[in-house]
Amino acid sequence: MKQLARLQHTFQDRVLHPGQPESTAWISATGRAAPELQLSVYVQAYRARLKEVLTHDYPATLAALGDEHFNRLADDYLGAHPSHYFSLRDFGCHLPAFASEVIQKDTGYQDMRWLAELTLFEWTLGQAFDAADATLVTAQAMAAIPPGDWPVLRFTPHPSVHRLDLEWNTPELWRALTANRTAQVTVTARRDTASPWLVWREQLVTRFRSMHRDEQRALDTLCTGGCFNEVCDVLATLIPEEAVPLRAASLLKSWIAQGLLSTVQ
Repeated sequence: MKQLARLQHTFQDRVLHPGQPESTAWISATGRAAPELQLSVYVQAYRARLKEVLTHDYPATLAALGDEHFNRLADDYLGAHPSHYFSLRDFGCHLPAFASEVIQKDTGYQDMRWLAELTLFEWTLGQAFDAADATLVTAQAMAAIPPGDWPVLRFTPHPSVHRLDLEWNTPELWRALTANRTAQVTVTARRDTASPWLVWREQLVTRFRSMHRDEQRALDTLCTGGCFNEVCDVLATLIPEEAVPLRAASLLKSWIAQGLLSTVQ
């Protein structure tokens, strides 16, 4: 068994780290192909499978870059982040951060500064879709809570809820590219003021939408543990004080209707 274990370890090491100048004497030379070619079949198949995973997780990025540039990005990513996961679902999790790094370091990506944001948006969509289920807060449950308890109420966001601040027209770009890979889409920067966006799953459908600044501040307060009274305090810094109660109640009603909240306490 020790000999088998050594053989398995050697095989795994050569597949995960190709190009090492090591002997292939451990590979049978009696086959139709040379030992080096036999090993390369497994190496290429393994890398091709990982690249296939990235194309499924990042279809709009593939469409935006084209096959050649995407293949180069995937090769670079494989070199920097070899898979250490039991599930391939998590393999592409580092691509947004990696894309941000290569944009700064690699001149080949200097005209693609939107790339990091597009990959982040795509990964967030996948995370929202795969998020765990949770019981949702209902309007009926809220109606049963005495009005005097509302100021101290705290809510837990549904596991699928994510917040993004986007500087580019990334959602429009993603929508166009996933609808038609040959679409010509203009990417425009909005570096002066990033736009707040919300991503979540409603039943089995992944949703996303932009947010007004007061809603973004209110929801961020709630999602970081703030009580309903603190949400109202935040709104009071952004809108007239007399408009706060109606706006706060309206936002809470819409969040509940969209399935953004899973518990209330």
